[in-house]
Amino acid sequence: MDVQRIFISLSVCLASTMAIASQPNPSLEVYGHPQQLVDIGGRRLNLYCLGQGSPTVILESGLGGSTIVWRTVHADLAKTTRVCAYDRAAFGYSDPGPLPRDTRHLADDLAALTRAASLRPPYVLVGASLGGMIVRLYADTHLRDVGGMVLVDPEPEHEEKRLDAVSPGFIQRVKHSIESDRACLSALEAGVPAPGSKAAADCVDDPDPDFPPAVNAHFAEITSHPPYYRESLSEEEEAIGAGSDQVAASKRSYGDLPLIVLTSTTPESPDPNHPDPYFDARTKVVIEMHDEIARLSSRGENRTVPGATHHIMLSAPQAVIGAINEVVAEVRRERSAVRPQH
Repeated sequence: MDVQRIFISLSVCLASTMAIASQPNPSLEVYGHPQQLVDIGGRRLNLYCLGQGSPTVILESGLGGSTIVWRTVHADLAKTTRVCAYDRAAFGYSDPGPLPRDTRHLADDLAALTRAASLRPPYVLVGASLGGMIVRLYADTHLRDVGGMVLVDPEPEHEEKRLDAVSPGFIQRVKHSIESDRACLSALEAGVPAPGSKAAADCVDDPDPDFPPAVNAHFAEITSHPPYYRESLSEEEEAIGAGSDQVAASKRSYGDLPLIVLTSTTPESPDPNHPDPYFDARTKVVIEMHDEIARLSSRGENRTVPGATHHIMLSAPQAVIGAINEVVAEVRRERSAVRPQH
């Protein structure tokens, strides 16, 4: 796992989750406007639900992500049950939230959203990257409402310390990524960057040929103003500090909860001229950390996904769809087994 997979500058993070096509995909028009703005107590989070049935699948994105990162799996999953993705504070179409954006506050926002939107448990929580820490912390404190979990290349708490041990300079690259986002925040606080300026090139999201104009315009708009970077930067900083501490302190056994961890095995953007000599060593450590997370449940399983990059829902969507549907089916079997017989 390299630093660009978790602690990545916002503009590169968005670009890395966008497929390239010759013409805009009209099915993505839905991401050009809010879906459902849910008031969680004086501010709103954007919620996008499809399908019917129980359990409810909740999709939690990684750093800088919004509902659109689930575009290759959301509709397919909705053929089986109700599936909801949402935008965290200041991302997508959601209002900004109070700082700091540590894991506890992010998990509390998720809890507030489930209540305000009347999303009925049990939930199958799906967390990608940083979202893995969020749904784990939610489960630690709301385990009664959780029927199962799927973690998509999740970020383990304080992973940077263990990765730095096998990849010299890893922590410094993490800090450099944070400083790059801090520089973008400072530049945007001074005003909307002029087209062609260094700030525009470094910070404002480029249009993606696969996205309709309204979607590209929205991403350019939010990455031209401070709130997005302010909250993304806070998430980055807290993830390697208090946020990781919170997850470590709350860690508990999940009993026999259905739990599948998916682990990628391929670099996000390999450079054939300068191959990363430490990628394999880091991947080995990531597999070990993901094995540890899987062991939080007696039924936990860590699966490596050959050829998948960090955004597995985009590079290997069927692996994600299959794992989620497997957990959904298991939750339904368990509920049927304990249903009173008449």
